[in-house]
Amino acid sequence: MRKILFILPAALALSACIEVDLSLEILDEDTARMTGFMQMQRQFYDMSGGDDSFCAEEDGGTLTVTDTHARCDFDQTGTYEEIMRPDGVDAPADDMQGSITYLGHNRTQVLLPLSTIAEDLAGEDADPAMMAMMRQMLAGMSINLSVTGARIESSSGVISDDGTRATITLDVDSYFAPAAEAPGDFDTIVEF
Repeated sequence: MRKILFILPAALALSACIEVDLSLEILDEDTARMTGFMQMQRQFYDMSGGDDSFCAEEDGGTLTVTDTHARCDFDQTGTYEEIMRPDGVDAPADDMQGSITYLGHNRTQVLLPLSTIAEDLAGEDADPAMMAMMRQMLAGMSINLSVTGARIESSSGVISDDGTRATITLDVDSYFAPAAEAPGDFDTIVEF
């Protein structure tokens, strides 16, 4: 589950038409809680052979399959390492490795390098016809990411009025934006 949710390999997420709503709550200097959902169109779930490994029960996932969608609701609490690398701290980093780092004085940095999404899509091998088809398939899909805590000190996302949540939403245009307009990294410093 976390491989899609937090590392977000762009090609996999986009080819499966995945919609993600993820909230990461920083609880203390080494513990976080990740909640939210990930949903894909039923046809893409079936094309993958009904592989439910993206929603492992041991990772806090609950899978619901309907006529139109396969949805994984999740709720997982663990150390920063367990949230970021549930397969073990020695697991290799993927293309888009995020990080949660305790900075001291009840402050933690959450970094999700979203700028790599556009870089992955606009690679040298990008097929314009394939990109046009993917853009059409993704219309209306989005990835919402939030970081919460006692107080957001700073964030490249939008900070809520009460100062406890920072959020960024990526829609289809964000995925295909030219490099100069691509989303920057989602970088948040949060107090707990």
